[in-house]
Amino acid sequence: MPEHSADSSMLPLAPDTGLKRAVSPSALSTDPAGAKPEQKRPKTQQGRPHRPRRLRKADADETVLDAIELLLRETWLNGRAATDCPEIPAAFGWSPGDQDAEAAYSRSPPVPAKLAGASEAECTFDVYVYEMTERGVSIAAREAPEQLHELVSQGQRPWFFVVPFTLKGEQARIRSVRHEWGYTQSDLLEVTEKSPLRIDAPCAYFGRCSGCQLQHVGYNHQLEFKRQVVERAFAHANPLFGKLPVLSVSQSPLPYGYRTKLTPHFDLRKNTPIDNVPIGFNIAGQRRVLDIEDCMIGTDVVRRGFAQTRKDAHAKMASYKRGATLLVRETNVPGEGSGTSVADTPAAELVKEYTLDPKSWVTDIVGDLKFRYPASSFFQNNASILPAFTGYVREELHKWSRQLAANDSSNGVLKTLIDAYCGSGLFGIACHQDFEKVLGIEISNESISCAGDNAKMNGATNTDFLLGDAARLFEKVDSDPSSTAVIIDPPRKGSNPDFLDQLIAYGPRVIVYIACGVPAQARDINHMYSRGAVSVDGHTATVDSKPAAVYRIAAIQPFDLFPQTYHVENIVTLVRED
Repeated sequence: MPEHSADSSMLPLAPDTGLKRAVSPSALSTDPAGAKPEQKRPKTQQGRPHRPRRLRKADADETVLDAIELLLRETWLNGRAATDCPEIPAAFGWSPGDQDAEAAYSRSPPVPAKLAGASEAECTFDVYVYEMTERGVSIAAREAPEQLHELVSQGQRPWFFVVPFTLKGEQARIRSVRHEWGYTQSDLLEVTEKSPLRIDAPCAYFGRCSGCQLQHVGYNHQLEFKRQVVERAFAHANPLFGKLPVLSVSQSPLPYGYRTKLTPHFDLRKNTPIDNVPIGFNIAGQRRVLDIEDCMIGTDVVRRGFAQTRKDAHAKMASYKRGATLLVRETNVPGEGSGTSVADTPAAELVKEYTLDPKSWVTDIVGDLKFRYPASSFFQNNASILPAFTGYVREELHKWSRQLAANDSSNGVLKTLIDAYCGSGLFGIACHQDFEKVLGIEISNESISCAGDNAKMNGATNTDFLLGDAARLFEKVDSDPSSTAVIIDPPRKGSNPDFLDQLIAYGPRVIVYIACGVPAQARDINHMYSRGAVSVDGHTATVDSKPAAVYRIAAIQPFDLFPQTYHVENIVTLVRED
């Protein structure tokens, strides 16, 4: 793995567009109430006026607002000696704490926009691209760098645009489309000055399909972008976390052809010929479907299934009333001459096939382990990286079990593993050999049943999977916390304060937090810090009652489970300080 670079200019985002139009990734939302409207829109062709668009801060993309504030602070600091000014302004464009002034500015865009009734010519601007957000869109302004610095140095701020498919340092021609609180969503018309980091995207649909955002960027630069996404998420959650080193992203063995599941869909709209219904994925920034005949990030088997499900859907299109979401999922089945069932067949003898039936059961292979679950349920969709992904978790637990032991015993100190949010048992089963007992918990009865069957199929006899809410997990735990490790793998929204407070009170020796939503993960760990339960460089929060367990963040390791997209998984190891 190459060492990461500190050069933020490596951040990607822009498709290969000398091309013409790429649409904004913002989706239309309903108009919120209780805010002042922007300029009125023209009447529709039917003569009815558009409902006035209203702007609220709560409806804006928080990642965009955060990126704008970070850019303003960095621009203000640029060129200043440390002794020039001891403090960065608390606000740009209005006095700190003046919410009325902030609202007046944010609800009064100084530029026209297409959906606010302006003409095409009025909506076309040349902009400079300054930064990328974690969602893969960029923030841009009409001001050149020198003008931006002069404006910000005076405590002011320009009006910003959100532009898809552009890279830091590029210049672009855009169409302003839709105003939001403090910025305007835009379409990319043309990249007029390209970054040297731009490459040709191999997919014919890239720049129009909403599925991938990074195909125009070399894979090493994608990895650096994702490392910086993790770094920024933690720094934003707590400035102290900004001091923590984020390791280089563990790359996927397959940058293309890795997805074991695809869900194309279609809509039936009025006046669309039944033999010409597009089947695929949404157009970037729109709710219309782009017709896609092939998807390069799917495995070879899934791509064959993709072609078949399109053929089947077109053949019976007349039977649909509203459209549908289709499923293509890879599975592993016994080959000719093998055992009669998956359970009786060694993993190495299973062969890959696809299923289009959401009610069928599928089998995934992770190393020499087999996992069965309903095709419609959740399981990680990049099988190529799962051995390394689960292997890292197992190695972290094994390493700390040995290091924390009071002597050189090869048995280690950790005896019990608790797998919260265990799903169908992936991590608990993958790590079971290093523990005397594994306890998993999940709120889904179906998942618990799968986990139990998977444990039996893989010979994990020291496991026990229980149905229940993770927030009440520790009511069922009687093991000594000093010899217990906990794996947390919550959904994208993260965990909740009740569970985290119970986790702190229980005080396991090691915590491994796995996340697909890194901002939520950073927020949750900051919650633990606010309770005095996390120490950073010897600093802990001031609390009335210090918790019995205080943790240090031992490692932050991102994994790229979703190449060509902005998504990143992250694993944080927390070790109790005794």
